[in-house]
Amino acid sequence: MTNHSEAIFRYNKEMVKIDEYSVKHFIQDLGTFVSPYKRKFSFGVFFRLTSDIGRLYPAFAISQIIPLLGTIREPASYEAVSWYLIVWLISAIYVGFGHDFSKYLGNQVAESAGLSLYKKCLGHIFLLDLSWHELEGSGNKMKRIDRGYDGVNESIRRIFDVLIEVSVNIVGVVVIFFTLDKMLSLSIVFFIITYFMIGKYLLKRASAQEQVVSRRMEELSGLTFESLNNILTIKALAFQTGVMKVVGNHVSVLIEEIRKRIFYYKLQSGVLNSYFFLFELAVISYIIWNIFQGNYGVSLLLLFVGLFQKVGQSTNELVSVTQQMVVNKIWLSRAMGLLNVKAEIENPENNSLQLAYPRDWKKLILKNIHFAYKKGQALSDISFTVNRGESVGIVGLSGAGKSTLFKLLLDLYEDYEGDILLDDIPIKNILRQAYITHVSVVLQDTELFNMSLRENIEIANLKSRAAMPIEEAIKMAHLSDVVEGLGNKLETIVGEKGVKLSGGQRQRVGIARAIFREPDILLLDEATSHLDGHSEKQIQEAIADVKGKYTTIVIAHRLSTIQQMDKIIVLDKGSVKEMGTFQELLSKKGAFARMWQMQKL
Repeated sequence: MTNHSEAIFRYNKEMVKIDEYSVKHFIQDLGTFVSPYKRKFSFGVFFRLTSDIGRLYPAFAISQIIPLLGTIREPASYEAVSWYLIVWLISAIYVGFGHDFSKYLGNQVAESAGLSLYKKCLGHIFLLDLSWHELEGSGNKMKRIDRGYDGVNESIRRIFDVLIEVSVNIVGVVVIFFTLDKMLSLSIVFFIITYFMIGKYLLKRASAQEQVVSRRMEELSGLTFESLNNILTIKALAFQTGVMKVVGNHVSVLIEEIRKRIFYYKLQSGVLNSYFFLFELAVISYIIWNIFQGNYGVSLLLLFVGLFQKVGQSTNELVSVTQQMVVNKIWLSRAMGLLNVKAEIENPENNSLQLAYPRDWKKLILKNIHFAYKKGQALSDISFTVNRGESVGIVGLSGAGKSTLFKLLLDLYEDYEGDILLDDIPIKNILRQAYITHVSVVLQDTELFNMSLRENIEIANLKSRAAMPIEEAIKMAHLSDVVEGLGNKLETIVGEKGVKLSGGQRQRVGIARAIFREPDILLLDEATSHLDGHSEKQIQEAIADVKGKYTTIVIAHRLSTIQQMDKIIVLDKGSVKEMGTFQELLSKKGAFARMWQMQKL
């Protein structure tokens, strides 16, 4: 039998691939998100590259001018110095313009590419199966998307802020010294290579620790997000002490991991600084000795002192930017890990294999449905048929499998045995977006967004054609009095999770939202549980008025809600216990009759 835990195993297996994220993958993924802006990126690189080359000119000009100063009275020397100064002026103007213009272009690309990743990750998460969403908290998902955005944004900024300049400085200085003294040039190349290798070696431990800190931060952010998202529960039940204790434990562990990270980075910095000063002293001593020997001039010493500082600074920045790129790579790998998880139900790759929605279906058939969560069996051999336009009630004690059955009808899980069919077509074979466009659901607790009341209702319209007038949906959901009582009527912002509305009002908004879509199948999961008797009666009348227009399936705790249903299905421990009309079930004097008597008492 298919077990729900098998899907969880598949997703965990997908996530392991994050640890195999290589530098090659990192560069390829950056290229993917930069690609739509490659023209702007190329112009930015050109201006940054040429302006940084221009920055090297003053040092070169000085090295050429100093020998000429001893013969400045000669016309040729005077003219040569003048040309060096004119070129210096031109390069200074270009450097000032090109440097900032390149960053103007580069920063735009960085932000745009980062937001492209953000949007892609969010859209992909919406497609992933409910099985995957059950594995991670919302805060963790949010943090991974944010970090992915930061990884792309920071990487591109580092290219324009550091990498191009560092590369030009290192290559330029080596070339300058190669024209003056090949031995000094080779010694600088040796320094650059060894400095970078030492830095990279010491970076391994720091990078590993950075990944530990990143995951700990995701856990803390996830806990924070969930705490804020459940602020009403925390305030009402005074859970803040317990929550803060858990937060404190997370913070204590995080502080220790951060301490280790800082230690590894500072150890690397200390070793590299010592190596730089020792190497610089050795080469300066060598140049001074050659000056005494008459092999070098003082100008070469001045040039080396000036340019080697630039080499040391550039090489150090190269190591630092490598550190940041490692962090960015980790951040991007976490976001790309989301994109690497394949949706089983809404996989775009399978769209061409899926069938269109059969608009003229006559029967909704459940045939021998078996479904199990990791904790155990939820549904066993469920079979019944719902005719189009029929109204069906589903009842049962808590844990009977009612809500699980609704999740299957919503095509949220497909790892079940048996078939759910529209006539002879399994809904597994229908493109989910096409199927769910014709299905509406009102859950036990309606989730609202921090938007206007109008937007919270109209967001339900997935069809290309216009839905019913919103005023009609509001009237049918018995919401008119609520709208009239709001300051800005339909344009009133309802607050996060609809905090400005009562529980019953939120539920009526959910009903209006479901009806507004004009679905073929309307599912109500304890939808009237928050309504008073008067409102419940009016909702029942509204459902009765559209009988035949919608196929309505209602999970009900209050059995009075389903008295007028065409058929009532009684579930017990995941199986169909009884089935019939309200009067038929009462006359059987079975499970339904006992539930009815208990509620009457």
